[in-house]
Amino acid sequence: MPEKIRIIVNEDRCYLCGGCAGVCPTLAIRVSSSKWEFFQDKCISCRICINACPVGALSAEPLEGEL
Repeated sequence: MPEKIRIIVNEDRCYLCGGCAGVCPTLAIRVSSSKWEFFQDKCISCRICINACPVGALSAEPLEGEL
């Protein structure tokens, strides 16, 4: 089972293109014209969003207390 992660956005790099939200299989990311939102309860830790970001604005950190 993959390690449970939290997705972190570097707001200085993110330009709200929505590429990450477009590839998320569980709709755990929502992007609007003014903000980026992450829904931990929907995330399956697949990291597809990280690979899809054209500017490398996303990273992951392990969830505390979860293996």
